[in-house]
Amino acid sequence: MRANRVEILLLAMLIVLSACAKKGPPVPWESIVPMRIVDLQAVPREGRIRLEWKTPKENTDKTPLTDLVSFQILRSEGVLVGEECKGCGGKPKVVYEMKVTPENFVPGKKVSIFFENQEPRRVYVYEIVSVNQRGYPSSPSNPVTVYWDHPPASPSVVRAERGDKKVDLLWEPVEGATGYNVYRRLEGEQGFPLNPSNREPLSVTRYTDLTVHNDIKYFYSVRAVRRVVKTDVEGKGSPGLAVTPIKLIPPSAPAALVAIPVKEGIELNWRRNPEADILGYNVYRRKLGEKEFQKVNETPVTQDTYLDTGVVLRQEYEYAVAAVDNSPRRNESARSEEVRVKYLY
Repeated sequence: MRANRVEILLLAMLIVLSACAKKGPPVPWESIVPMRIVDLQAVPREGRIRLEWKTPKENTDKTPLTDLVSFQILRSEGVLVGEECKGCGGKPKVVYEMKVTPENFVPGKKVSIFFENQEPRRVYVYEIVSVNQRGYPSSPSNPVTVYWDHPPASPSVVRAERGDKKVDLLWEPVEGATGYNVYRRLEGEQGFPLNPSNREPLSVTRYTDLTVHNDIKYFYSVRAVRRVVKTDVEGKGSPGLAVTPIKLIPPSAPAALVAIPVKEGIELNWRRNPEADILGYNVYRRKLGEKEFQKVNETPVTQDTYLDTGVVLRQEYEYAVAAVDNSPRRNESARSEEVRVKYLY
């Protein structure tokens, strides 16, 4: 009985092993292609269309994508009649092929390309396919539709008002514009960024930038936008306008100034200013009867006290103190209330 059981167990194991050894039919190479791109976007910029997408990371069989050689840009088009497209839905054609080399191939990297010379009153539909070394293409990406017409003119008479960590821009309206985009770059940067500082086109002809720092030069350009059905067609930008935000508001005047004669001279004390950007204080003195105050310190006093040793016995003096900030202009506050003291010790 035991022998029969052993034989049955061995037979079952052989059946299982033989089943595991079986292999399915080979997968044809043409079915192993890059994963479909699903994040294609079309963004109008300065009279052009910028297509952007991310490079696939995997093949359709979930293996890493390592043999990508090109992207093919497909396009179909129709005529814009009113807000409808006449002739749309046709078979797309390859209008450009972007080569990919091992040196510039980075899985998941954002890729972009510009198209220009679009014709007015047209509707363009773009798709992207990825091609591997064997010449097999991926499935077409998500389609993106662009409604196109003449871009608006550039804004004129752009003005800027600088303030403390703030820049205010104002410009004249552009005929036919439905909105505006504002672009900013730093001094030394080559060209403006791809995307504007504002998230959505502005409906007004002014913009306040509160993300700047004082004493740094920025350049601004404004571009008008015209809404065409579902597309914001952007025109050329205005010439770069240089603006350097500055702090113009001085600190508050120091308070609670007192003057006390001591053996070494006259000691001054005052209440420290509440501002965080105080560099120090300037101390002013004049003899009784003199018209103008004279500053007695060479560099700003960093403490809220000062000993004036340049005084004469039995002479009467008046003092005032002013706060100085740490901006490059060293903005100085109004002077404190004056105090009078006679040097008798």
